[in-house]
Order: sequence, then structure tokens, then C-alpha cells
Amino acid sequence: MAEAVDPQAIANPEYNRTKDSVMATSVIGAHALEHMYGRAFLVLIPQSYIALGLAPIQAGLLDAVRQLSGGATSMTGGFFVDLFQHRRAHILAFSMSLIAVGYFLVSIAPTFGLILASLALASAGTALWHPPALGLLAQRFPKQRGLFISMHRSTGNIGDWLGPLIVGGLLSIVGWRWIMGGGTPVLLLLAILIFFVLRNVGGPKVEGVDYKAKFRTQMHGMRESFRGTGMWWIFTVSAVRGMGDRSLLWVIPLYLSDQLSLSNFWVGFHVALLAAPGIFAGPLFGALSDRIGRKPIIVLIMASAVIFPVTMALGGDGPGMTVSVLLFGLFLFSVNSLTQAAAIDVAEGKGLEGTFIGLMWGSNAFFGAMSSILAGVLVEYVGWHSAFFFAAGLFFLGFLCAMAMPATTIRREQQLA
Repeated sequence: MAEAVDPQAIANPEYNRTKDSVMATSVIGAHALEHMYGRAFLVLIPQSYIALGLAPIQAGLLDAVRQLSGGATSMTGGFFVDLFQHRRAHILAFSMSLIAVGYFLVSIAPTFGLILASLALASAGTALWHPPALGLLAQRFPKQRGLFISMHRSTGNIGDWLGPLIVGGLLSIVGWRWIMGGGTPVLLLLAILIFFVLRNVGGPKVEGVDYKAKFRTQMHGMRESFRGTGMWWIFTVSAVRGMGDRSLLWVIPLYLSDQLSLSNFWVGFHVALLAAPGIFAGPLFGALSDRIGRKPIIVLIMASAVIFPVTMALGGDGPGMTVSVLLFGLFLFSVNSLTQAAAIDVAEGKGLEGTFIGLMWGSNAFFGAMSSILAGVLVEYVGWHSAFFFAAGLFFLGFLCAMAMPATTIRREQQLA
């Protein structure tokens, strides 16, 4: 019968044929380019909104389709990443290739329906990246899990920061479709490099594995991880936080463009502000959570997040809006990294790192898609400010749920003592 992955076996040099430093540098570094594309699309939404004559609900649907496609891919992909760990390099390279092809198809799609289908493909590629990438980091650096997962998120923030700035400037020179397809050769080249650099990252294939038995073992380990551990609260906090984030991420650039009449550059500047503070804040929160536990940091971040959507709505087009966006960016996505680390803390030693990363990403994506559509309905029938108050309410609900979370890191250290 298949057994759970032994952490000592994972650390064995014969298993880790790719050095930890090479793996971490490659996986964390490549994440920045992936996010340059994803976040830049938010700056392009106002352009496609105007060019295609869309309604706010349709703009919300653009983001919802990305979330739904990513969610379905994450929830199934994470499980099979753990089942076929020796194929992680193939999965990472395939992920980057899907992103390249998907966004190229977006650039040439003639109708709104085909754009949605192409976005679904690109988003599937993005979602497929995280289970093997974050699972590797969680396995290789168990004592610094919060730090390394947050560093992965931090380089994503670098991409989130650079992408909107670059696109905001390019829009004055070329059209949004040229920008969308222009990075495809770079992403395809990166996919090839990732495969060759990380081709041994999953270790050698183990012969004679009973995959049916291993599948049953993974399912059993997954069910056990949810029984009496507080895992449901971790997933709830992550999902509610994701709903709040997704309801704002597409609303902010469109609000700045449609209601405040800011130029493309200033829209890109504000979207970049959402990411810049997290480049440094995320790893600090992650490292601190490794020392004092995930729960107190998550509670603090959720409480702080309630304030800033309200101040955005009340800030008008002056400095108040800009400062609110900057402060909100300080905490954006930090909770995701910490809840991912907390879930893996609970499932310690079961070899389910990719499974739980995929489940959490999938859960967040499905709930985030719902909130994107709800935000579009609120904007169309109530007004723009309603979306900001909707997000603030979700963050307050997430704060209450965070109070019920287990203190995962502290409990794990007590068990090992």
C-alpha cells in the first residue's frame, strides 16, 4: 500500500537531485514574470471595456472566468501533482506555456466570447503553477515555510508592480491587443528554461508504485487533515479574504478610469501601488509567522483590511484615494500566503503539499468568481461605491473567522518538542 511521503526521504540528497537554492531561485524568480501578465490585464480591462462596449457585469465576468478556470485547474491539478511528484518540472513548464498561448489567443480573439475562452486557458496555466511551486517550497524549507511561501508571493508582487506600470506607459504607443500578445515568445522561452533547469526537481521516478493505493492514501490523508484540526476555519478565512480581494481588483482600475477619468498611466500607477508594498511586507509577515504563529498575523491583517476600501470610496480623486490604495496594498495577498502555510502545517508529513495548495487556490477562485460577479451587479444597479463597502464587509467577516483559526505553528512546535 502506498504511504505518506516521509519528510526525511524528501530531504535526502538522492531525492533532491536539484539543489534547494537552484530550485528556490528558479521557482520564486519565474513567478514575477507570470504575474506581470496577470496584473497587467487589470490595466487593460478599461481598454477592452471601451473597445468592446461592455457593461460593468461583463467586466466582472472577465475576472470571474479567470477565477473559475483557475479554480477548477487548481483543485484537480494539486492532487495529481502530489500523485506524480517526479513530473513537477513538466508541470511547471506546461503551466508557463499555457499562459503564453492563452494570452496570445486573447490578443487575436475577435469577440467577447472568444476572449473569455482564451482567458480561461491562460488562467488554467496560472493556476497550474502554484501547486508544484509552493508544494516544493513547503517541502524543502519546513522550518521557514511562511517565509519562502511569502517570498514566492513577494516576487509575484514585483510582477504585479512592474506589469501595470509598463502597460500604462505602452498604451500611449500601441493598442491593448499588441501588448497582450507581445510577451508570448518570452514566456515560451522561459518555459523551456524552466524545464531544463528544474528537470530533476521532483526526484527520480519510483518504479512499481501502486497508484490506485497511493490515490486512496492521499484521499484518506486529506480527509484526516480536516477532522478536528480547524482546517475548515483556515479555508474559510482564505476564501472570504479572496472574495474581498477579487471584488476590488477589477473595480479599482475601472473606477479610476470610468468615474475619476484618470489617464492610462495613472490607472497603471495605482494598480502598481496595490503590489509595491507587499514586495517587502509579505516576507516580513511570513518570517514573523514562522516565529509566533500564523493566527495573530492573519487576525491583524484582516482587521486592517476593513478600513481601506471605505477610505478608497470616500477619498475622491485626491491624495486620499492614492494613500488608501497604497495602504491596502501593504496587506494584499499576505493572508493567502499565511493560510497556505497554515494548511500545510496541519497536513504536516502527509505528502499533500500540492493538494492543499490546489484546494485552497481552487476554493478562493470559485468564491472570488462569485464576488466578482456580485460586485459587477452592485456597480451596475447600486453604484460604484457599493463595491468598496461590499469588500469591507467581507473583510470584517474574515476577521471574525480568523479569530476561530487554530494556532498551527505553535501547536506543531509543541508536538515536536
